[in-house]
Amino acid sequence: MLPVLEDCWTRVLPLLRERAGEAAYTAWLADLRPVLLERSTVYLEAPNRLAADRVRALFRPLLQELLSADFGTGLAVELQARDVHRFDALEVSPQQPVVDDGNRTAHLVLASLLAGRPLPSNLFVFHGPSGVGKTFLLRWWRQQVVGPVMWFDLPALFAAFQSAHHERRVEALREELVRDRALVVDEVHRVADKPKLQKFLATILQQRETLPSPTLFASRWHPKDVRDLDPTLTTRLLAGFVAGVERPGPIGRLRYLRALEGAPSRNGRAAVVESLAQQCNGTFPELRAAWAHSRGAVLPPKYLELIDPGRVFARVRDQVALRFGVTAADLLGKGQGRALSRARKVVAMLCLQQGLRGSEVGRFLNGRTRAAVSYMVRSLQQELARSAELRQQLEGLL
Repeated sequence: MLPVLEDCWTRVLPLLRERAGEAAYTAWLADLRPVLLERSTVYLEAPNRLAADRVRALFRPLLQELLSADFGTGLAVELQARDVHRFDALEVSPQQPVVDDGNRTAHLVLASLLAGRPLPSNLFVFHGPSGVGKTFLLRWWRQQVVGPVMWFDLPALFAAFQSAHHERRVEALREELVRDRALVVDEVHRVADKPKLQKFLATILQQRETLPSPTLFASRWHPKDVRDLDPTLTTRLLAGFVAGVERPGPIGRLRYLRALEGAPSRNGRAAVVESLAQQCNGTFPELRAAWAHSRGAVLPPKYLELIDPGRVFARVRDQVALRFGVTAADLLGKGQGRALSRARKVVAMLCLQQGLRGSEVGRFLNGRTRAAVSYMVRSLQQELARSAELRQQLEGLL
């Protein structure tokens, strides 16, 4: 649709100049350019925020009238500023999520929590399909929170619950989870076939209601749509703030792809990037795959951090070394002390969570095999299930 939109825009420009007047056209409209057409909405890009605001306030009805007449159907017009997100410098990483209509509500809630603004609840449930960035947003929030955060994905919480139940220390686990600290539970939809854990979670939520610290859940489905969910747990979840996270919309896709592309998105490959944003109506992983395919083997120097395993590993290694009181050289060496071995396991697990492959982690960890890395992670997960002290030691890491 982009070539069709560009042809339409070329035909509309003389009428726009005539209707708006030469001075206004030169000042505000001459530098507009169409970038997307989706769901009867034309997305236009202005050179800066001031121009976008002025066109939106003064000329949007005229633009909608002229574009609709040329297309023969009613069209809406949305304006964005070309430099509002500094595309060349943008890092699409846990430090800088791309925000658009698909995740704006969830991002606003998390930003409000960071700013200390009052909210109607201390329980938040974000739901949406795989690949839309729910975990990504929560990790972004966790990195900026002052103080420790308890973080579980549902399988890890289930393992901890099983271990506590077997060793008759469920009460100790309950006391751990109702501390006045932020609690995040990812993949909570996987509680579906675990009735005892559901009842336990319902109890935890009831006791956390009066805490100042927030409780945040991420789920693939809305609480009402999770199969075989205990009615008490359903009620508890619905009592919180429930917000959907959708696939990125057209502007979100364009921002994400431009961030991946870097500076070339403004010159030789601008048309390719805009066409991808138009054609690939998918999740962030699908967008990244389409972008990488379009580049072939030639990747730009500033590409997404997750595609550069060396940068990810170095960041994780340094944070773990600081937390465990060892050096980076020790982590990469052959020492086998208990604390050092555990720190290596933590590096391996966190790197896998950040998107690295087992073979990449093994290569950085002094040439270990993928199987060895897998064993290290399984061993650590078993330790985490049994040890509240170890879980507390890892709070706030990534």
